[in-house]
Amino acid sequence: MSRWGFAWTLARRELDWRFRGLRLLVVCLLLGVGALAAIGGLADAVGRELASRGGVILGGDVEFAVSQRRAVPAERAAMAAAGTVSETIRMQANAVAGGAAAPIQLKAVDGAYPLYGRIALADGRRVAGPPAGQAWIVPALAERLRLTRGARFRVGAATLTVAGVIADEPDRLGEGFTLGPVAIVAMQTLPATQLIQPGSLYDTRYRLRLPNGRSPATVSERFRDAFPAGGWEAKTRDRASPGASRFVDRMGEFLTLVGLAALAIAGIGVGNGVASFLAARRGGIATLKVLGATTADVARVYALEIGAAALAGVAGGLAIGIAAVPLLGRALAGALPVVPDLTPEPGPLLRAAAYGLLIAAAFAAPP
Repeated sequence: MSRWGFAWTLARRELDWRFRGLRLLVVCLLLGVGALAAIGGLADAVGRELASRGGVILGGDVEFAVSQRRAVPAERAAMAAAGTVSETIRMQANAVAGGAAAPIQLKAVDGAYPLYGRIALADGRRVAGPPAGQAWIVPALAERLRLTRGARFRVGAATLTVAGVIADEPDRLGEGFTLGPVAIVAMQTLPATQLIQPGSLYDTRYRLRLPNGRSPATVSERFRDAFPAGGWEAKTRDRASPGASRFVDRMGEFLTLVGLAALAIAGIGVGNGVASFLAARRGGIATLKVLGATTADVARVYALEIGAAALAGVAGGLAIGIAAVPLLGRALAGALPVVPDLTPEPGPLLRAAAYGLLIAAAFAAPP
C-alpha cells in the first residue's frame, strides 16, 4: 500500500460526517466562503447585466453629445451615414402648476426615440415619445405638483398636458445625474417653450443605432476625427453608464476586501480549531508512532482529515453563496442600477473557493 493510501485508510476510519473536533474549521470556512461567493456573484451579475444591456441603457450603440448647439448639416449627414439617428435635447427648466413650482430636467425627443426599448407608463402602456403639446412625467414630479393624467402645467411659455406617468425610462441610467425630475416632450414642443435662446444652457445628444457588424468604437473614432473642433463627447454601448459600472466595480472590490478580512479573522478560528483537534489526539499519534508510523505518516493522516473538513466547509460555503445571491438581489432590488440575471457563474465561486482553501492551508499548517 502506498504511503498516501495508508494515510487515507487511517484518516477515513477516524473521520465521520459530523467532523467532531473540526467543526470550528468547517463553520469558519462555511461562513467566510459563503460571504465571498455571495458578494462576488451579485457584483458579477450586475456587471454582466450592465454590459449586456448597453444599447438600451445608452439609448443606442453610439452617443455623441455637445453643449449649447445642435449638429450642423455636415455632422448630421455623417451620423446618418453611419446608422439610424435619434436626437434629444436636455435642459433645466421650471414646471408650474397652480401655485406650485418645481425644477425639472426637460427632455425633448424626436420621432426616432427610443432606438432601443420602449418607455413603460404606470398604466401599462409601452410608448415612444409623447405627442406635441403633451408630456410624459416621472412619479416624483406628479407627486410634487399633484399632477394626474390629463392635468395641465406650464414650462416656459408653453402649457403642456400630462399624457402619462413614467414607470420605466429605458435610457435613464445612461442619462447620468439630473438636477430634478424628468419631463419628456416632443421635439416639436420645444420651440413653444421659448427656452432655447442665445446663451441658454442645454445639451444635445445624438444616439446611433448601427447596422449589424459595424463597430461602435470605429464609428466614434472616425466621427471625432472628421470633426475635431466640434467639441463632441462620445460614448459607446460597452461603457453605456461609466458611473454605474464604476460604482458596481468599486463596491464589489470593497465588499470582497471586507469578506477577505472576515475570512482572515476566521482563519484564527481555523488555526485554534486545528490546534485543539491535534492536541486531543496526542494519545492516538503516540500509539501510531509506537507501532512504527513515521512523522511523515502521521502528518499525512491529519493533513487528509483537515483537508477533507476544509473541502466540506468550502463546499457548504459555495452552496450558501449560490442560494444567497437571489435573496440579495431581491432585497437590494431598489438600490441596484439594473435588475440582474442572478444565474450563478463559475468565476466568483472559484475565486471564493480558492481564497477559502488558501486561508485554511495558511492557518492550519503551523499546528
